[in-house]
Amino acid sequence: MRLWCWPGGTFQLGELKVLVATPDRMASLLELPEIARFHTRYLYHGLSGVLFRAPPVRSEHFETIKIETLDELTAAVRSSFHTVLMVEWDPALAAGLDAEERGRRMGRLTAALKRRAGSSIVIVYAPAMDDALQLVAAGADQTVWLAPLPAPARPTVAAAARAQAQQTLF
Repeated sequence: MRLWCWPGGTFQLGELKVLVATPDRMASLLELPEIARFHTRYLYHGLSGVLFRAPPVRSEHFETIKIETLDELTAAVRSSFHTVLMVEWDPALAAGLDAEERGRRMGRLTAALKRRAGSSIVIVYAPAMDDALQLVAAGADQTVWLAPLPAPARPTVAAAARAQAQQTLF
């Protein structure tokens, strides 16, 4: 069983994949006819940037769940029995956690996602990569980039002035 996100991504049983793409690209995945046929769970936090872009999925097999915390997300993944599990990642879920605690909790989430991927298609979607999502991507089978990579940060005026001042000292 497979889902195709044309061009560039194939999602299949037994693999945890992280998808970095525009919200419209993820919405196009929800329009696939397989989503209405398979038992699908879509998890999101806050206001979904995807669900309002896709036409409503009219199926008793499609379930959306709004989650509030990272622990709730992990519990929802563990309790899933669905054929397709989609997680819309929101950086606010890991905001405020120090690096050690974020690593521990994201490790638990990644382990739960990997276990679920043994018998499901598991997709963790985000419009951009952040520090917490990188921890999931490190444990994923593949990260699919269907969005342009962010431009490197440009130095601020103050940083450029400091660099110029340091050059004149030598």
